[in-house]
Amino acid sequence: MFSDHLVLAGGGHCHALVLLRWAMNPKLKPAGMITLVNKASTTIYSGMFPGVVAGKYKIEEILIDLRSLASKAGVSFVMAEIKGINLEKKKLLLVGRPEIEYSSLSLNIGTRTNFNSKSLIIGQKNLIIPIKPFSESLKFIIDEDAYKDDSSARPFVVIGAGFSGIEIAFSLRERWPKRSIMLKVKPGKKLTDNLLKTIKSLNIDIVEENPNALLPTLICTGNKAFGWIKDSGLPIDKDGRVLTRKTLQALNYPEVFAVGDCGVIKDNPRPSSGVWAVRSATPLAKNLELFSKGLRLNEWNPQKKAIQILDTHACENESKAFIAWGGFMIGPSNLLSRLKDKIDKNFISKFYLIHNIDFEMSYKKEMIKCRGCAAKMSHIPLNLVLKKLDLIESRIDDSIKIGLLSSGKILIQSVDGFPSLISDPWLNGRLLAFHSCSDIWACGGSVISAQSVINLPVLSSNLQQELLFQVLEGINSALTIQGARLIGGHTLEARTKSEEPAALSIESSLTVNGIVDNKKKFWSKGGMKKGDQILISRPLGTGVIFSAFMNGKVRCSVIDSVLVEMTKSQHEIVNYINQLNREEADLNIVNACTDITGFGLLGHLSEMLASTNIYQSKMNLDPLKIILQLDNVPVYPGAKELLDLGFESTLAPSNKSFLKNINGNKNLRIELIYNDFVFDSSLYKTMINILVDPQTCGPLVISCSPIYSEKLIQHGPWKKIGFISQ
Repeated sequence: MFSDHLVLAGGGHCHALVLLRWAMNPKLKPAGMITLVNKASTTIYSGMFPGVVAGKYKIEEILIDLRSLASKAGVSFVMAEIKGINLEKKKLLLVGRPEIEYSSLSLNIGTRTNFNSKSLIIGQKNLIIPIKPFSESLKFIIDEDAYKDDSSARPFVVIGAGFSGIEIAFSLRERWPKRSIMLKVKPGKKLTDNLLKTIKSLNIDIVEENPNALLPTLICTGNKAFGWIKDSGLPIDKDGRVLTRKTLQALNYPEVFAVGDCGVIKDNPRPSSGVWAVRSATPLAKNLELFSKGLRLNEWNPQKKAIQILDTHACENESKAFIAWGGFMIGPSNLLSRLKDKIDKNFISKFYLIHNIDFEMSYKKEMIKCRGCAAKMSHIPLNLVLKKLDLIESRIDDSIKIGLLSSGKILIQSVDGFPSLISDPWLNGRLLAFHSCSDIWACGGSVISAQSVINLPVLSSNLQQELLFQVLEGINSALTIQGARLIGGHTLEARTKSEEPAALSIESSLTVNGIVDNKKKFWSKGGMKKGDQILISRPLGTGVIFSAFMNGKVRCSVIDSVLVEMTKSQHEIVNYINQLNREEADLNIVNACTDITGFGLLGHLSEMLASTNIYQSKMNLDPLKIILQLDNVPVYPGAKELLDLGFESTLAPSNKSFLKNINGNKNLRIELIYNDFVFDSSLYKTMINILVDPQTCGPLVISCSPIYSEKLIQHGPWKKIGFISQ
């Protein structure tokens, strides 16, 4: 059986190691399309989490960057929460977005803490937290740091006397030397003498009865499977784990694999443990590779028992650890603690290795070309061609006025497009739609419809169908929230070899139609007036951030935060201004507007100023100038640091032609004022580079009277970045 679309559901340790294998050895990767789906762009290495709690490691040191790892392995990455499987139709069901069809599926979703939150009373809900997900329990612990030096503070309770609970209690003692810590165990629970002695020596109180008072509590009572696994119809054991053959295939469903804590081989029971999850990675990878070729799969016979090391996580030179195998336990020992530290660091360093190799390589070869709006033609040759053909100049307005409707409203139209910015086709379609709609918004319009042109890579018809479905659904998701419709389009098939992942080879464009209430309310790109204030709706920096991402050097948190902002529609802030306009029948709130896209803030401000001064000249008025307050220009976190490292978008160098307009001639003059920067300092130069950074799903910029600017700032995301002078 040939596998067209392999979906890796969950970003656990096993799948991370499978991706690492394919990144290091691309020839081993199965043919066809592969997609990794996970709720977050990172996964925490659980073996080092107690060390983070103790302060031994930083959380950043134990994160596996799944987005970058998938990119290096040539695998699409979809950040979404899984809510179920349709086994009959072979679909993975996701929260808040369309399902993904698969021909083969690998489950490595882990488990959740065995804890029933519904049984809590109202007062307990913010006081009792399960250990999983780790990100939430760590935040809970950090919030409790306020009492770390207070010996009289209410005790902190850890429920669960398994290795997980005990090690967390040890870590909390290192974190909070003075605070009372209680370890709740089951009545009759027996601990080894050495372990019991260590617990007591660290002043951790062992209790068998549930504390009566409402105390901050961390639940470490083992694991249970996600409910949707049971609801899917997959065969499961009493703990809700998927029953598999020795080939790791689910019983009765050979196209579904299950590993880690969410799967267990039938007649080979074992407890949940990261040891088996890690060791199953190679057998899983090999069987996925064999399955894709229709070859016979290998059987895996995991060991019956696993070695576990339990660390006290005291100060580095004093830390001791126990080692357990089956019913035997040895320790505590400093040597065992050092051994655990070495094992953990060796594991996590595997993922740093490929990251560092790619980063070094990026300096030895040409930087990868940018995607998104940064892939557009540069300003100078574009304008020369338009003038040569005697076509409309791009600087006149963002959208074209098509005509007057019978209702008296103006019909406007615009078009935009780019090669895929990211490997998630649904999200890329959504970004494309918002980016394309911004030209309509920049004219004060409401989007009513759109038509698409999608250029798909050469793949099997099933895969093309899946990619097209995801892109169009992404576009639809952005249009429907505005009350708009996708009314048609066209598809093309590429004639060049697609790159991996295949989703990155999609090139899309969108023609967008909108309406403006009436001619007087149309927002022109020109029309700025003396005394106007310049407002911007969101930060800058997407060009350099995605350039660095394509070249393998950007923190996952930076990409995540930028995508959150980029996937927000800006139609509501336009609607708010239009509503105010209706209340002010004789006045226009917005005198001029544009959206910041490929030519960067400086380029698009130059277009606004040029259009304004053409009008000023026709009216025999003196030209205006823009005073740009450099201190106030908002920038996405991480963008400045990446510019300092030498990254820039491939369109940025050509955008530097707009720098001549800084203190330029009287008809096109932009002056910079600033307090936080020293002229020609490295920080000043970084901000100059921000001004020419091309933007995808960039901000709107408006020029409006001061009497309206404060009101807009109070009721929206607007920030003042300058004003108009003469």
